[in-house]
Amino acid sequence: MAFEFLRKVSQFIKIEHTVFDLPFIFSGAVIASRGAFLPVTFLLILIAAVSARAAGMSINRIEGRTWDRINPRKKDWVLVNGKLSLRAAILLTVVFSAIFELVSYSLNYLVFLLSPIVLFMFITDPIMKKITPWRHIYMGATIGMGVMGGYLAVTPLLPSTPQIYLIFLSSTLWIAGFDMIYVIPDIETDQRLGLKTVMTRFGTDRGLLISTLTHALSFAAMLVVGLYLDSFWYFLMLVPILALMILQHRIIDPRNPATVKASFFGANSVIGFLFLLGIVLSYSVGSI
Repeated sequence: MAFEFLRKVSQFIKIEHTVFDLPFIFSGAVIASRGAFLPVTFLLILIAAVSARAAGMSINRIEGRTWDRINPRKKDWVLVNGKLSLRAAILLTVVFSAIFELVSYSLNYLVFLLSPIVLFMFITDPIMKKITPWRHIYMGATIGMGVMGGYLAVTPLLPSTPQIYLIFLSSTLWIAGFDMIYVIPDIETDQRLGLKTVMTRFGTDRGLLISTLTHALSFAAMLVVGLYLDSFWYFLMLVPILALMILQHRIIDPRNPATVKASFFGANSVIGFLFLLGIVLSYSVGSI
């Protein structure tokens, strides 16, 4: 019974989506530590990141449940089909939020002081679907803030190094770009519900062009980060990252949901880890 409940929770919070967040969060931490391995701090960062993502996903599911019930793609989601009750979902949100706040306090006072901003952005993110088709950027920034969080968890001072802000910009645009792809199967439902996305506003052809340009800007920010790091290993990692960014746009057929899923999760589940590897190698091996 416990295993079954954990399986429902995992489905509810989409634990696999942490692969998008964690590499950039730890990139900020590695830059702050200048490559030093800080096991206790890094473990606390991991717990904070996972609990924050879980709280954010819980909030998103609760606020969007009325819309999700109408969306055929989401009929098997546990809060939609009743396998997880609303009461349980709210309780999980409180638990995950409490863990996030407690771990933030354990890291340092500045992280704790800023942590409510993260929860506020999670709460307001679903509302943006009713306000602007550029909500993808807001969602990207909500998750991209983790870069700053990772840095501040190690060094509780606002960064003076431009690469942290560039990585925040890059991760924000990267997430926004593939979120534009993610909503393609929902276009008809979103239009009926009055939910605003780049795809409902501009259509798939122009929407995919906007997504491509967003990813181009994301990669450009990564290139500028490389100028500050001055590391061969970092630039080496950018080669497969660029290839994967191109691939995810080449394989998309808007009429085929399987290609959208492959583009969204397949390529993007690797990009973040390649980026983190480039950062780690830059500090541990240096330039050649």
